[in-house]
Amino acid sequence: MDEIISSSMEGYNIWYVNSCIELGICNVLIASLNDRPVGVGIYYIVNTHPEKVGVIYYVAVDRRYRGLGIGKALIASIEEVLEGVDVGIYLATTREENNVIRNILTSFGYLEVPLDTGVLGEVLEVVERITCGYDDDLLFIKISQGNVEVPSITIRLRFLTKQDNIEVINRLWRKICYEVWLRSRRLRG
Repeated sequence: MDEIISSSMEGYNIWYVNSCIELGICNVLIASLNDRPVGVGIYYIVNTHPEKVGVIYYVAVDRRYRGLGIGKALIASIEEVLEGVDVGIYLATTREENNVIRNILTSFGYLEVPLDTGVLGEVLEVVERITCGYDDDLLFIKISQGNVEVPSITIRLRFLTKQDNIEVINRLWRKICYEVWLRSRRLRG
């Protein structure tokens, strides 16, 4: 697993992923071919109310095995796990140039939305915190039961801005995003 993560991600992203896993916040699904790990799907669940949110944090596939549907299989497996524990909303973020993951997520019915205030308005900050998606430009959202359209996204996600959910999200953000950033900054000097 470590080899796949380190060979598939940029330097600082490895810190965030490994920290999330070590803290026991992130869950990991491993895809194998012939008993050899070839891909990992990393996700976590945020216990917000009235709906839980599942965040697909990273999907990484060994370069030698890309194009075989392993990334799709990992996302499908993550969704199956999330559905099994009654997660209502699935989120992921990525960069605009990452066409592979964009195509995979849209093929699964995720709605692609720019990570900006023009579309997300008042929920932008909470979405960035819940996903730790500060380096990304795009949000992908899927509702486990039904569809969501661009005009209704802020309405659908507004529950995340309630005080009890803000507290849950901020605790998560401090652990998997802010404190990791501080440690990496100190180490870089």
